[in-house]
Amino acid sequence: MSIRVYVKFGKPEMRTMPIRRERSDAAENRRLILQTAQSLFAEHGVNEVSMHQIAKTAGIGQGTLYRRYAHKGDLCSDLMEDNNRIVMNTIDSFLQLNANSLSPQERLGGVLDLMIDFIDEKAQLLIPLHNVYMCEDGSSAFFRSPIYIYLMNTLTGLLREIGDSGPNASDPAFTAHVILCSMNPVGYLHLRNDKGCSKEDVKRHFRRLYAGI
Repeated sequence: MSIRVYVKFGKPEMRTMPIRRERSDAAENRRLILQTAQSLFAEHGVNEVSMHQIAKTAGIGQGTLYRRYAHKGDLCSDLMEDNNRIVMNTIDSFLQLNANSLSPQERLGGVLDLMIDFIDEKAQLLIPLHNVYMCEDGSSAFFRSPIYIYLMNTLTGLLREIGDSGPNASDPAFTAHVILCSMNPVGYLHLRNDKGCSKEDVKRHFRRLYAGI
């Protein structure tokens, strides 16, 4: 609370004035929108959910929604920030826990498994986000994103640690970039839905191809 002093009959009078709540209200609206969108996407799929449906279910005006998110891809981008932090923390925990007990090849294989788990679980959110990235600045937006930079550094470090004993020793940074490009969510769903590969099949092929295990 802020306090203002008024003079009444020659004596000061203290009155409390409410602090403006725009910031907390905006944060609450963001939380409500993202929570509602995630629930609707999980139930119906991203493509089947409209911005109008999100606003109506959240109980907010469409103007409020569009002032924060210009389109569904923009909303997915914000929604994925929290998910990206989760997967980065999961990978960090895995690497720290197994730093001394697993070989670099095994740790690389474990990271690939975690990345595939993430894509499998979040593909419906990743695809519209990928489409947004492809429309921005010559398709390079994804390669400046925090999740790309984190994964690029993590994979490159593991590949360098493997060194000459691995199947991709020639250029670790190049190989790390190729791995990330090959994990396009659209391509992953093609393997799952059109080629009949299970998630475990995909993991096995990635491990063999990039970690040699």
